[in-house]
Amino acid sequence: MKKLQNNRLSISEARTFLINYQGLNTWCKYEQERGVLEYFKKVGCIQYDPLNMVGRNSDLVLQARIKDYSSETLDSLLYEKRSLIDAWDKMMSIYQQVDWPYFKRIREFKGIEQRYISERRNSKQAFEFLDEIKNHILENGPIVSSQVDIGKSNPGSWGHRKLSSVALDYLFNIGEIGVYKKKNTQKIYDLIENLLPKEILRQQEPFATEEAFHEWYVKRRIGSVGMLWERSGGAWLGYAISDRRIRNKAIKSLLEQEQIEEFYVEDIKYPFFIRKEDAECLNETSVKEEVKFLAPLDNLLWDRTLIKQIFHFDYTWEVYTPIEKRKYGYYVLPVLYGNKFIARFEPEMYRGEKELRIKNWWWEEDVSVTEDILLAIQRAFENFCEYLGADYVAQDDLIEIIKAL
Repeated sequence: MKKLQNNRLSISEARTFLINYQGLNTWCKYEQERGVLEYFKKVGCIQYDPLNMVGRNSDLVLQARIKDYSSETLDSLLYEKRSLIDAWDKMMSIYQQVDWPYFKRIREFKGIEQRYISERRNSKQAFEFLDEIKNHILENGPIVSSQVDIGKSNPGSWGHRKLSSVALDYLFNIGEIGVYKKKNTQKIYDLIENLLPKEILRQQEPFATEEAFHEWYVKRRIGSVGMLWERSGGAWLGYAISDRRIRNKAIKSLLEQEQIEEFYVEDIKYPFFIRKEDAECLNETSVKEEVKFLAPLDNLLWDRTLIKQIFHFDYTWEVYTPIEKRKYGYYVLPVLYGNKFIARFEPEMYRGEKELRIKNWWWEEDVSVTEDILLAIQRAFENFCEYLGADYVAQDDLIEIIKAL
């Protein structure tokens, strides 16, 4: 492509590519379900996290990209139409139903891992009841862990205390049961053959070798972000490709096959990689001056070091950081304006109240706040409140944002 003729992008070009690729430059041209499915088709998966402050991570990812998005849209695609499915990819994730056959090796690995962990946590006896649990589901329909009592384990400070939870978690990880639906954070399980079409379950994985899977998985992961370097980090978490030797071998092969391209970004010594089919997006150079609030585990933010290098934005999700060691707050959302991060804020927990509260707001040090930025923030909060079902942002909180200049 034209931008890669010199094998180099400027920082500004790299930022603009990522914002456009991730669908964060203005609103997606599709709305509701169609827009959600188009995004999943492009990036492969969204990371799932059960914490719900102003929506779960997956909802926050989508509200920044899909106009008029609501959490009911994702729930419908997961648990009614089942175009999407809860499963392991990069950590616990959501991906397209049609991708199920491609993840056979990960399901096998998770099964081995789960047995090893259960052995260490004194809960291996749970595996004696697997057939009994599957027969129970077959005869009685979808279940939650509380409906099955097969005893307790002694896992120490971490892990399931009920053997039924261990067993159900194992069956889920190996793909013999799936999530029928969720009630808040509680999973309701059913046999996988009741959730996925027969033609999907009968498909064989398309990889003749482990190396072929690695190449597919590395290329998929590059597409989950848009562009990646080979350095270890959050974007490379997961089976096999977290191993730098495996990853580099796959990258070398993909380059030889011309499935990916290599390039550099100014002032960064490490090479970056982009999928061949995504290079066209480098020609999209316009940037809309709109504000978006991003999820803590947004695909764009998977590699914090990469974001710091390209966007000069240092972000850490501090939910697991002790209070006395937090720099900002418990659940803080990055604020994107055009192709630059200008602030971050901590919303108060929202549970159907009329107004959304802003607990704290922090401007980035190098931001010159203009009337256009403030108007863009106001529009962003209007969209955010619509997504949440809140009537408005507390007026005194908006005033405090302006006072913080």
